Amino acid sequence: MRKKLFVIPLAVTLLAASIVGCSKEDSKPTEIESTAGSAAPVKSKEPVTLNVRLFGAENSHYRAVDPVIKEFEKRTKDTLNTTLNLTWTPPADYGTKQQLWLTAAEDFDLFVPWDKDKNAKDGALADLSKYFNNPQYPGLQKAFSPEYINDNKIFGKTFVIPITNAFMDMEGVFYRKDLLTKYGMKEISSYDDLYNYLDKVSQSEKDMVPFANYGNMAFFKLFTDINAQQLEGKVFPFTGGGNPKANYIYTQIAEDGKSVAGITAYGDPASEWAKINPKYGLDYLMNQFNQAKRFNKFIPADTLTATTGTGKQNAAGFVTLSNFKGTEAGIKAKVPNAELGFWPIFKNNQELAPGKQSTDGKAWNFLAIPATSKKIDRTMEFLDWIFSKQENNDLFTYGIEGTNWQSAGTNQWKLPDGVDPAKNYMFPGYQLTWNPTLNRIPAGLPDQLQKYYDYQFKPESYKKNVLAGFTFDQEPVKNEIAKCNTVIQKYLPFLLSGFGEVNEHLSKMNADLKASGVDKIKEELKNQINTFLAQKK
Repeated sequence: MRKKLFVIPLAVTLLAASIVGCSKEDSKPTEIESTAGSAAPVKSKEPVTLNVRLFGAENSHYRAVDPVIKEFEKRTKDTLNTTLNLTWTPPADYGTKQQLWLTAAEDFDLFVPWDKDKNAKDGALADLSKYFNNPQYPGLQKAFSPEYINDNKIFGKTFVIPITNAFMDMEGVFYRKDLLTKYGMKEISSYDDLYNYLDKVSQSEKDMVPFANYGNMAFFKLFTDINAQQLEGKVFPFTGGGNPKANYIYTQIAEDGKSVAGITAYGDPASEWAKINPKYGLDYLMNQFNQAKRFNKFIPADTLTATTGTGKQNAAGFVTLSNFKGTEAGIKAKVPNAELGFWPIFKNNQELAPGKQSTDGKAWNFLAIPATSKKIDRTMEFLDWIFSKQENNDLFTYGIEGTNWQSAGTNQWKLPDGVDPAKNYMFPGYQLTWNPTLNRIPAGLPDQLQKYYDYQFKPESYKKNVLAGFTFDQEPVKNEIAKCNTVIQKYLPFLLSGFGEVNEHLSKMNADLKASGVDKIKEELKNQINTFLAQKK
Protein backbone atom coordinates (compact mmCIF):
# COMPACT_ATOMS: atom_id res chain seq x y z
CA MET A 1 0.00 0.00 0.00
CA ARG A 2 2.74 2.46 -0.78
CA LYS A 3 1.24 4.36 -3.66
CA LYS A 4 -0.33 7.06 -1.54
CA LEU A 5 0.87 6.18 1.85
CA PHE A 6 2.51 9.47 2.72
CA VAL A 7 -0.31 11.54 1.31
CA ILE A 8 -3.09 9.90 3.25
CA PRO A 9 -2.01 10.38 6.86
CA LEU A 10 -1.66 14.13 6.30
CA ALA A 11 -5.13 14.55 4.85
CA VAL A 12 -6.96 11.52 6.12
CA THR A 13 -9.45 13.24 8.41
CA LEU A 14 -11.09 14.80 5.41
CA LEU A 15 -10.61 11.87 3.06
CA ALA A 16 -12.40 9.38 5.25
CA ALA A 17 -15.97 10.29 4.31
CA SER A 18 -15.15 11.53 0.81
CA ILE A 19 -15.83 10.29 -2.59
CA VAL A 20 -11.79 9.52 -4.13
CA GLY A 21 2.47 -15.53 -1.12
CA CYS A 22 0.47 -18.72 -1.60
CA SER A 23 -2.43 -19.79 0.47
CA LYS A 24 -1.85 -22.64 2.83
CA GLU A 25 -5.56 -23.35 2.81
CA ASP A 26 -6.78 -25.70 0.10
CA SER A 27 -10.18 -24.05 -0.08
CA LYS A 28 -12.73 -23.87 -2.83
CA PRO A 29 -15.25 -21.07 -3.44
CA THR A 30 -18.53 -21.72 -1.68
CA GLU A 31 -22.05 -20.67 -2.49
CA ILE A 32 -23.05 -17.29 -1.06
CA GLU A 33 -25.96 -14.94 -1.28
CA SER A 34 -26.31 -13.53 -4.78
CA THR A 35 -27.15 -9.88 -5.32
CA ALA A 36 -29.45 -10.89 -8.12
CA GLY A 37 -31.67 -12.84 -5.76
CA SER A 38 -32.68 -16.49 -5.90
CA ALA A 39 -35.84 -18.54 -5.53
CA ALA A 40 -33.99 -20.97 -3.28
CA PRO A 41 -33.79 -20.05 0.40
CA VAL A 42 -30.37 -18.93 1.58
CA LYS A 43 -28.99 -21.06 4.37
CA SER A 44 -27.35 -19.37 7.31
CA LYS A 45 -23.70 -20.27 7.70
CA GLU A 46 -21.86 -21.36 10.78
CA PRO A 47 -20.90 -18.32 12.87
CA VAL A 48 -17.44 -16.95 12.22
CA THR A 49 -15.36 -14.07 13.56
CA LEU A 50 -13.10 -12.26 11.12
CA ASN A 51 -10.13 -10.45 12.60
CA VAL A 52 -9.57 -7.31 10.54
CA ARG A 53 -6.57 -5.04 11.11
CA LEU A 54 -6.47 -1.53 9.68
CA PHE A 55 -4.37 1.52 10.47
CA GLY A 56 -5.67 4.69 12.02
CA ALA A 57 -6.11 6.89 15.05
CA GLU A 58 -9.52 7.63 16.51
CA ASN A 59 -11.00 10.97 15.42
CA SER A 60 -8.29 11.33 12.79
CA HIS A 61 -8.99 8.27 10.65
CA TYR A 62 -12.09 6.71 12.17
CA ARG A 63 -14.87 7.52 14.62
CA ALA A 64 -18.05 5.91 16.01
CA VAL A 65 -17.53 2.69 14.04
CA ASP A 66 -19.12 0.18 16.44
CA PRO A 67 -22.80 0.96 15.60
CA VAL A 68 -22.07 0.38 11.92
CA ILE A 69 -20.37 -2.95 12.59
CA LYS A 70 -23.36 -4.01 14.68
CA GLU A 71 -25.69 -2.94 11.85
CA PHE A 72 -23.71 -5.06 9.38
CA GLU A 73 -23.87 -8.06 11.68
CA LYS A 74 -27.62 -7.56 12.13
CA ARG A 75 -28.27 -7.30 8.38
CA THR A 76 -26.27 -10.42 7.56
CA LYS A 77 -27.11 -12.63 10.55
CA ASP A 78 -29.21 -14.99 8.43
CA THR A 79 -26.75 -15.14 5.55
CA LEU A 80 -23.07 -14.42 6.22
CA ASN A 81 -23.44 -14.88 10.00
CA THR A 82 -20.16 -13.04 10.43
CA THR A 83 -18.84 -11.09 13.40
CA LEU A 84 -16.16 -8.47 12.76
CA ASN A 85 -13.32 -7.92 15.19
CA LEU A 86 -11.78 -4.69 13.92
CA THR A 87 -8.44 -3.59 15.36
CA TRP A 88 -6.85 -0.20 14.66
CA THR A 89 -3.10 0.43 14.85
CA PRO A 90 -1.59 3.95 14.73
CA PRO A 91 0.07 4.63 11.35
CA ALA A 92 3.46 5.23 12.99
CA ASP A 93 3.43 1.64 14.32
CA TYR A 94 1.53 -0.17 11.60
CA GLY A 95 4.40 -1.00 9.24
CA THR A 96 6.55 -2.59 11.92
CA LYS A 97 3.69 -4.40 13.63
CA GLN A 98 2.26 -5.94 10.47
CA GLN A 99 5.59 -7.65 9.82
CA LEU A 100 5.56 -9.04 13.36
CA TRP A 101 1.99 -10.30 12.90
CA LEU A 102 2.93 -12.14 9.73
CA THR A 103 6.17 -13.55 11.12
CA ALA A 104 4.41 -14.82 14.22
CA ALA A 105 1.51 -16.22 12.14
CA GLU A 106 -0.99 -14.42 14.37
CA ASP A 107 -4.68 -15.12 13.97
CA PHE A 108 -5.96 -12.40 11.64
CA ASP A 109 -7.81 -12.54 8.35
CA LEU A 110 -7.67 -9.22 6.53
CA PHE A 111 -5.26 -6.28 6.58
CA VAL A 112 -3.71 -3.43 4.58
CA PRO A 113 -0.29 -4.68 3.39
CA TRP A 114 2.23 -1.86 3.40
CA ASP A 115 5.01 -4.14 2.16
CA LYS A 116 2.90 -6.10 -0.29
CA ASP A 117 5.66 -7.00 -2.78
CA LYS A 118 7.97 -8.30 -0.07
CA ASN A 119 5.09 -10.05 1.71
CA ALA A 120 4.07 -11.77 -1.52
CA LYS A 121 7.65 -12.76 -2.31
CA ASP A 122 8.01 -14.23 1.18
CA GLY A 123 4.88 -16.36 0.74
CA ALA A 124 3.06 -14.48 3.51
CA LEU A 125 -0.03 -13.58 1.45
CA ALA A 126 -2.81 -15.84 0.21
CA ASP A 127 -3.23 -16.14 -3.55
CA LEU A 128 -6.78 -14.89 -4.17
CA SER A 129 -6.86 -15.40 -7.94
CA LYS A 130 -9.71 -17.93 -7.92
CA TYR A 131 -12.12 -15.54 -6.21
CA PHE A 132 -12.16 -13.01 -9.06
CA ASN A 133 -14.00 -13.25 -12.37
CA ASN A 134 -15.93 -16.01 -10.62
CA PRO A 135 -19.76 -16.04 -10.81
CA GLN A 136 -19.91 -17.56 -7.33
CA TYR A 137 -18.68 -14.16 -6.11
CA PRO A 138 -20.90 -11.83 -8.16
CA GLY A 139 -20.03 -8.70 -6.20
CA LEU A 140 -16.32 -9.16 -6.76
CA GLN A 141 -16.91 -10.13 -10.39
CA LYS A 142 -18.84 -6.95 -11.07
CA ALA A 143 -16.61 -4.55 -9.14
CA PHE A 144 -13.21 -5.91 -10.21
CA SER A 145 -12.79 -6.26 -13.95
CA PRO A 146 -10.18 -8.71 -15.28
CA GLU A 147 -8.08 -5.75 -16.48
CA TYR A 148 -8.23 -4.07 -13.07
CA ILE A 149 -7.16 -7.26 -11.33
CA ASN A 150 -4.46 -7.98 -13.91
CA ASP A 151 -2.96 -4.50 -13.54
CA ASN A 152 -2.59 -5.09 -9.82
CA LYS A 153 -1.11 -8.56 -9.82
CA ILE A 154 2.18 -9.24 -8.07
CA PHE A 155 4.46 -11.81 -9.68
CA GLY A 156 1.56 -12.82 -11.91
CA LYS A 157 -0.86 -13.64 -9.09
CA THR A 158 -3.61 -11.85 -7.17
CA PHE A 159 -2.03 -11.50 -3.78
CA VAL A 160 -3.73 -8.15 -3.10
CA ILE A 161 -7.15 -6.65 -3.67
CA PRO A 162 -6.96 -3.17 -5.24
CA ILE A 163 -8.86 -0.54 -3.26
CA THR A 164 -9.37 2.79 -5.03
CA ASN A 165 -12.30 4.75 -6.42
CA ALA A 166 -10.47 6.56 -9.21
CA PHE A 167 -6.94 6.46 -10.57
CA MET A 168 -6.47 10.03 -9.47
CA ASP A 169 -7.62 12.39 -6.76
CA MET A 170 -7.30 15.70 -8.57
CA GLU A 171 -4.57 17.76 -6.95
CA GLY A 172 -4.70 21.50 -6.65
CA VAL A 173 -4.70 24.61 -4.53
CA PHE A 174 -7.53 25.91 -2.38
CA TYR A 175 -7.77 29.66 -1.95
CA ARG A 176 -10.08 32.18 -0.33
CA LYS A 177 -12.32 33.48 -3.10
CA ASP A 178 -13.80 36.04 -0.71
CA LEU A 179 -10.33 37.57 -0.34
CA LEU A 180 -9.92 37.71 -4.11
CA THR A 181 -13.17 39.64 -4.28
CA LYS A 182 -12.00 41.90 -1.48
CA TYR A 183 -8.79 42.71 -3.36
CA GLY A 184 -10.49 43.02 -6.76
CA MET A 185 -8.41 40.18 -8.20
CA LYS A 186 -9.39 37.60 -10.83
CA GLU A 187 -9.81 33.87 -10.31
CA ILE A 188 -6.56 31.95 -10.00
CA SER A 189 -5.61 30.18 -13.21
CA SER A 190 -1.79 30.23 -13.17
CA TYR A 191 1.15 30.24 -10.80
CA ASP A 192 1.61 33.96 -11.46
CA ASP A 193 -1.99 34.54 -10.37
CA LEU A 194 -1.32 32.49 -7.26
CA TYR A 195 1.87 34.42 -6.50
CA ASN A 196 0.14 37.79 -6.85
CA TYR A 197 -2.71 36.65 -4.60
CA LEU A 198 -0.35 35.34 -1.91
CA ASP A 199 1.72 38.50 -2.11
CA LYS A 200 -1.40 40.59 -1.54
CA VAL A 201 -2.39 38.43 1.43
CA SER A 202 1.06 38.74 2.99
CA GLN A 203 0.81 42.53 2.75
CA SER A 204 -2.80 42.95 3.80
CA GLU A 205 -3.69 40.06 6.14
CA LYS A 206 -0.99 40.06 8.80
CA ASP A 207 -2.75 37.49 10.98
CA MET A 208 -3.04 34.92 8.18
CA VAL A 209 -0.63 32.40 6.71
CA PRO A 210 -0.60 33.02 2.95
CA PHE A 211 0.19 29.39 2.01
CA ALA A 212 -0.23 26.47 4.42
CA ASN A 213 2.79 24.23 4.81
CA TYR A 214 2.21 20.63 3.71
CA GLY A 215 4.34 18.82 6.24
CA ASN A 216 8.01 19.70 5.84
CA MET A 217 7.83 19.50 2.04
CA ALA A 218 5.63 22.54 1.90
CA PHE A 219 4.66 22.73 -1.75
CA PHE A 220 4.35 18.96 -2.29
CA LYS A 221 3.39 18.52 -5.99
CA LEU A 222 3.17 22.18 -6.94
CA PHE A 223 5.26 23.24 -9.94
CA THR A 224 5.14 19.73 -11.44
CA ASP A 225 2.98 17.89 -13.98
CA ILE A 226 3.44 14.15 -13.66
CA ASN A 227 0.88 13.38 -16.39
CA ALA A 228 2.62 15.36 -19.12
CA GLN A 229 5.98 14.15 -17.84
CA GLN A 230 5.04 10.49 -18.26
CA LEU A 231 2.75 10.58 -21.31
CA GLU A 232 4.45 13.25 -23.40
CA GLY A 233 8.00 13.09 -22.11
CA LYS A 234 8.21 9.36 -21.28
CA VAL A 235 10.13 10.42 -18.18
CA PHE A 236 9.52 8.51 -14.94
CA PRO A 237 10.75 9.48 -11.47
CA PHE A 238 11.72 6.72 -9.03
CA THR A 239 12.13 5.46 -6.14
CA GLY A 240 10.28 7.23 -3.36
CA GLY A 241 7.81 4.43 -2.76
CA GLY A 242 4.68 5.92 -1.26
CA ASN A 243 5.88 9.52 -1.37
CA PRO A 244 6.12 10.69 -4.98
CA LYS A 245 8.07 13.75 -3.93
CA ALA A 246 10.84 11.54 -2.52
CA ASN A 247 11.69 10.19 -5.97
CA TYR A 248 15.30 11.01 -6.80
CA ILE A 249 16.07 9.00 -9.97
CA TYR A 250 14.75 10.07 -13.37
CA THR A 251 14.40 7.47 -16.14
CA GLN A 252 13.94 8.35 -19.79
CA ILE A 253 12.21 5.71 -21.93
CA ALA A 254 13.24 5.68 -25.60
CA GLU A 255 10.79 7.10 -28.11
CA ASP A 256 10.01 3.62 -29.46
CA GLY A 257 9.19 2.51 -25.92
CA LYS A 258 11.55 -0.46 -26.05
CA SER A 259 14.42 0.52 -23.76
CA VAL A 260 15.84 2.97 -21.24
CA ALA A 261 17.46 5.88 -23.07
CA GLY A 262 18.83 7.59 -19.99
CA ILE A 263 18.84 7.35 -16.21
CA THR A 264 20.14 9.93 -13.74
CA ALA A 265 19.83 11.08 -10.14
CA TYR A 266 19.41 14.41 -8.39
CA GLY A 267 22.63 16.40 -8.59
CA ASP A 268 24.21 14.30 -11.35
CA PRO A 269 26.28 16.28 -13.91
CA ALA A 270 24.57 17.94 -16.87
CA SER A 271 26.08 15.34 -19.21
CA GLU A 272 23.92 12.68 -17.53
CA TRP A 273 20.81 14.85 -17.60
CA ALA A 274 21.39 15.43 -21.33
CA LYS A 275 19.96 11.96 -21.89
CA ILE A 276 16.64 13.06 -20.35
CA ASN A 277 14.17 15.26 -22.25
CA PRO A 278 15.04 18.65 -20.66
CA LYS A 279 11.41 19.79 -20.68
CA TYR A 280 10.64 16.97 -18.27
CA GLY A 281 14.14 16.44 -16.91
CA LEU A 282 16.67 18.96 -15.65
CA ASP A 283 14.74 22.11 -16.68
CA TYR A 284 11.59 20.64 -15.12
CA LEU A 285 13.38 19.78 -11.89
CA MET A 286 15.19 23.09 -11.55
CA ASN A 287 11.97 25.02 -12.22
CA GLN A 288 10.29 23.03 -9.46
CA PHE A 289 12.98 23.85 -6.91
CA ASN A 290 13.42 27.47 -8.02
CA GLN A 291 9.67 28.09 -7.88
CA ALA A 292 9.62 26.65 -4.36
CA LYS A 293 12.34 29.16 -3.48
CA ARG A 294 10.37 31.98 -5.09
CA PHE A 295 7.21 31.10 -3.13
CA ASN A 296 9.10 30.36 0.11
CA LYS A 297 8.25 33.72 1.69
CA PHE A 298 4.57 32.75 1.78
CA ILE A 299 4.93 29.69 4.04
CA PRO A 300 5.61 29.63 7.81
CA ALA A 301 9.25 30.29 8.62
CA ASP A 302 9.36 27.20 10.85
CA THR A 303 7.93 24.84 8.22
CA LEU A 304 10.87 22.42 8.48
CA THR A 305 10.30 21.83 12.19
CA ALA A 306 6.67 22.76 12.93
CA THR A 307 5.14 20.50 10.30
CA THR A 308 1.59 20.39 11.67
CA GLY A 309 0.80 24.02 10.92
CA THR A 310 0.54 27.25 12.88
CA GLY A 311 -3.08 27.23 14.03
CA LYS A 312 -3.66 30.45 12.11
CA GLN A 313 -6.08 30.83 9.22
CA ASN A 314 -4.63 29.87 5.83
CA ALA A 315 -5.33 31.87 2.69
CA ALA A 316 -4.33 28.98 0.41
CA GLY A 317 -2.75 25.55 0.43
CA PHE A 318 -2.39 22.21 -1.34
CA VAL A 319 -5.55 20.10 -1.40
CA THR A 320 -6.98 17.13 -3.25
CA LEU A 321 -10.46 17.30 -4.76
CA SER A 322 -11.85 14.73 -2.31
CA ASN A 323 -10.55 16.84 0.57
CA PHE A 324 -11.84 20.18 -0.72
CA LYS A 325 -15.29 20.14 0.93
CA GLY A 326 -13.81 19.09 4.25
CA THR A 327 -11.20 21.84 4.04
CA GLU A 328 -13.92 24.34 3.21
CA ALA A 329 -16.04 23.17 6.15
CA GLY A 330 -13.11 23.53 8.52
CA ILE A 331 -12.41 27.08 7.41
CA LYS A 332 -16.07 28.13 7.39
CA ALA A 333 -16.47 26.81 10.94
CA LYS A 334 -14.07 29.57 12.00
CA VAL A 335 -14.86 32.14 9.29
CA PRO A 336 -18.55 31.65 8.31
CA ASN A 337 -18.37 34.13 5.43
CA ALA A 338 -15.33 32.48 3.87
CA GLU A 339 -15.69 31.16 0.32
CA LEU A 340 -13.18 28.76 -1.20
CA GLY A 341 -12.00 28.22 -4.75
CA PHE A 342 -10.09 25.29 -6.23
CA TRP A 343 -7.39 25.49 -8.90
CA PRO A 344 -6.08 22.21 -10.40
CA ILE A 345 -2.30 22.33 -10.76
CA PHE A 346 -1.96 19.89 -13.69
CA LYS A 347 -2.72 21.11 -17.21
CA ASN A 348 -4.90 18.19 -18.29
CA ASN A 349 -7.04 18.66 -15.18
CA GLN A 350 -7.44 22.36 -15.91
CA GLU A 351 -8.55 21.57 -19.46
CA LEU A 352 -10.46 18.36 -18.58
CA ALA A 353 -8.65 16.81 -21.52
CA PRO A 354 -9.52 13.18 -22.35
CA GLY A 355 -6.70 10.65 -22.47
CA LYS A 356 -4.22 12.94 -20.73
CA GLN A 357 -4.28 11.50 -17.21
CA SER A 358 -1.38 9.08 -16.87
CA THR A 359 -2.07 5.77 -15.16
CA ASP A 360 -0.46 2.41 -14.70
CA GLY A 361 -3.80 0.90 -13.71
CA LYS A 362 -2.57 0.29 -10.19
CA ALA A 363 -4.70 1.13 -7.18
CA TRP A 364 -3.52 3.45 -4.44
CA ASN A 365 -4.24 1.03 -1.63
CA PHE A 366 -4.71 -2.67 -1.14
CA LEU A 367 -6.16 -5.37 1.06
CA ALA A 368 -4.62 -8.78 1.61
CA ILE A 369 -5.27 -11.99 3.50
CA PRO A 370 -2.45 -13.74 5.37
CA ALA A 371 -1.57 -17.12 3.89
CA THR A 372 -2.01 -18.57 7.37
CA SER A 373 -5.65 -17.52 7.67
CA LYS A 374 -8.12 -20.39 8.11
CA LYS A 375 -11.06 -18.26 7.01
CA ILE A 376 -10.15 -17.14 3.50
CA ASP A 377 -13.47 -18.18 1.95
CA ARG A 378 -15.47 -16.41 4.64
CA THR A 379 -13.32 -13.29 4.36
CA MET A 380 -13.84 -13.16 0.61
CA GLU A 381 -17.59 -13.63 1.10
CA PHE A 382 -17.56 -10.61 3.40
CA LEU A 383 -15.77 -8.57 0.72
CA ASP A 384 -18.15 -9.86 -1.93
CA TRP A 385 -21.03 -8.51 0.19
CA ILE A 386 -19.39 -5.07 0.45
CA PHE A 387 -18.99 -4.80 -3.32
CA SER A 388 -22.30 -6.45 -4.25
CA LYS A 389 -24.33 -3.26 -4.27
CA GLN A 390 -24.22 0.42 -3.44
CA GLU A 391 -26.29 0.01 -0.28
CA ASN A 392 -23.79 -2.41 1.25
CA ASN A 393 -20.82 -0.32 0.26
CA ASP A 394 -22.46 2.82 1.63
CA LEU A 395 -22.87 1.26 5.07
CA PHE A 396 -19.14 1.09 5.72
CA THR A 397 -18.19 4.15 3.68
CA TYR A 398 -20.73 6.63 5.10
CA GLY A 399 -22.44 4.89 8.01
CA ILE A 400 -26.11 4.25 8.68
CA GLU A 401 -28.34 6.06 6.20
CA GLY A 402 -30.61 8.58 7.87
CA THR A 403 -28.39 8.71 10.94
CA ASN A 404 -24.92 9.45 9.58
CA TRP A 405 -25.74 10.51 6.03
CA GLN A 406 -28.49 10.98 3.46
CA SER A 407 -28.67 10.11 -0.20
CA ALA A 408 -28.96 13.06 -2.56
CA GLY A 409 -29.75 12.27 -6.18
CA THR A 410 -28.40 9.13 -7.79
CA ASN A 411 -24.77 9.37 -6.69
CA GLN A 412 -24.47 12.12 -4.09
CA TRP A 413 -24.48 12.23 -0.30
CA LYS A 414 -24.91 14.82 2.42
CA LEU A 415 -25.05 15.10 6.20
CA PRO A 416 -28.52 15.04 7.78
CA ASP A 417 -29.63 18.31 9.34
CA GLY A 418 -28.28 18.76 12.86
CA VAL A 419 -25.50 16.18 12.55
CA ASP A 420 -22.17 17.45 13.87
CA PRO A 421 -19.44 16.34 11.44
CA ALA A 422 -16.90 16.49 14.27
CA LYS A 423 -18.80 13.72 16.09
CA ASN A 424 -20.28 11.82 13.16
CA TYR A 425 -19.23 8.43 11.82
CA MET A 426 -15.88 8.41 10.05
CA PHE A 427 -14.29 5.51 8.22
CA PRO A 428 -11.24 5.34 5.92
CA GLY A 429 -12.92 3.96 2.82
CA TYR A 430 -9.57 3.82 1.04
CA GLN A 431 -8.71 0.88 3.31
CA LEU A 432 -11.81 -1.24 2.64
CA THR A 433 -14.62 0.03 0.40
CA TRP A 434 -13.39 2.25 -2.44
CA ASN A 435 -14.03 0.94 -5.94
CA PRO A 436 -14.40 2.52 -9.41
CA THR A 437 -17.94 1.12 -9.76
CA LEU A 438 -19.34 2.35 -6.42
CA ASN A 439 -18.98 6.08 -5.96
CA ARG A 440 -20.77 8.97 -4.38
CA ILE A 441 -19.75 12.61 -4.32
CA PRO A 442 -20.66 15.37 -1.88
CA ALA A 443 -23.96 17.11 -2.62
CA GLY A 444 -24.15 20.81 -3.32
CA LEU A 445 -20.89 21.15 -5.24
CA PRO A 446 -20.40 24.13 -7.55
CA ASP A 447 -20.73 23.22 -11.23
CA GLN A 448 -16.99 23.41 -11.84
CA LEU A 449 -16.15 21.02 -9.02
CA GLN A 450 -18.85 18.68 -10.31
CA LYS A 451 -17.05 18.67 -13.67
CA TYR A 452 -13.77 17.85 -11.96
CA TYR A 453 -15.35 14.85 -10.24
CA ASP A 454 -16.93 13.70 -13.49
CA TYR A 455 -13.54 13.94 -15.19
CA GLN A 456 -11.71 11.77 -12.70
CA PHE A 457 -14.38 9.07 -12.76
CA LYS A 458 -14.49 8.81 -16.58
CA PRO A 459 -12.42 5.91 -17.97
CA GLU A 460 -11.72 7.96 -21.10
CA SER A 461 -9.81 10.53 -19.04
CA TYR A 462 -6.99 8.03 -18.57
CA LYS A 463 -4.20 6.63 -20.70
CA LYS A 464 -1.88 3.80 -19.77
CA ASN A 465 1.71 4.97 -19.72
CA VAL A 466 4.57 3.01 -21.26
CA LEU A 467 5.61 1.52 -17.90
CA ALA A 468 2.11 0.33 -16.95
CA GLY A 469 2.57 -3.12 -15.48
CA PHE A 470 6.13 -2.55 -14.30
CA THR A 471 7.02 -2.94 -10.63
CA PHE A 472 10.52 -2.20 -9.43
CA ASP A 473 11.75 -5.14 -7.34
CA GLN A 474 13.80 -3.27 -4.77
CA GLU A 475 15.03 -6.35 -2.96
CA PRO A 476 18.42 -6.58 -4.80
CA VAL A 477 19.27 -3.01 -3.75
CA LYS A 478 17.22 -2.66 -0.59
CA ASN A 479 20.21 -1.65 1.52
CA GLU A 480 21.25 1.05 -0.92
CA ILE A 481 17.67 2.33 -1.16
CA ALA A 482 17.40 2.53 2.63
CA LYS A 483 20.59 4.59 2.77
CA CYS A 484 19.51 6.84 -0.13
CA ASN A 485 16.10 7.40 1.46
CA THR A 486 17.87 8.74 4.53
CA VAL A 487 19.78 11.16 2.30
CA ILE A 488 16.60 12.28 0.57
CA GLN A 489 14.83 12.90 3.86
CA LYS A 490 17.72 15.14 4.85
CA TYR A 491 17.76 17.39 1.78
CA LEU A 492 14.34 17.32 0.07
CA PRO A 493 12.49 19.33 2.72
CA PHE A 494 14.85 22.24 2.01
CA LEU A 495 14.42 21.94 -1.77
CA LEU A 496 10.64 21.43 -1.74
CA SER A 497 10.04 24.20 0.76
CA GLY A 498 12.42 26.64 -0.88
CA PHE A 499 15.00 27.08 1.87
CA GLY A 500 18.67 27.64 1.06
CA GLU A 501 20.53 27.52 -2.24
CA VAL A 502 19.24 24.96 -4.74
CA ASN A 503 22.58 24.06 -6.37
CA GLU A 504 24.33 23.79 -3.04
CA HIS A 505 21.74 21.35 -1.70
CA LEU A 506 21.81 19.31 -4.92
CA SER A 507 25.59 19.08 -4.88
CA LYS A 508 25.72 17.88 -1.28
CA MET A 509 22.80 15.52 -1.85
CA ASN A 510 24.48 13.98 -4.88
CA ALA A 511 27.71 13.32 -2.99
CA ASP A 512 25.76 11.58 -0.24
CA LEU A 513 23.68 9.61 -2.75
CA LYS A 514 26.83 8.41 -4.49
CA ALA A 515 28.28 7.30 -1.16
CA SER A 516 25.02 5.48 -0.39
CA GLY A 517 25.04 3.43 -3.59
CA VAL A 518 22.72 5.33 -5.92
CA ASP A 519 24.66 4.17 -9.01
CA LYS A 520 23.95 0.55 -8.10
CA ILE A 521 20.24 1.40 -7.78
CA LYS A 522 20.25 3.12 -11.17
CA GLU A 523 21.87 0.11 -12.84
CA GLU A 524 19.44 -2.34 -11.24
CA LEU A 525 16.44 -0.16 -12.15
CA LYS A 526 17.62 0.22 -15.74
CA ASN A 527 18.13 -3.53 -16.14
CA GLN A 528 14.70 -4.34 -14.71
CA ILE A 529 12.94 -1.80 -16.95
CA ASN A 530 14.80 -3.02 -20.02
CA THR A 531 13.82 -6.60 -19.22
CA PHE A 532 10.20 -5.55 -18.73
CA LEU A 533 10.07 -3.58 -21.99
CA ALA A 534 11.72 -6.40 -23.95
CA GLN A 535 9.03 -8.83 -22.78
CA LYS A 536 6.16 -6.41 -23.30
CA LYS A 537 3.78 -7.38 -26.07
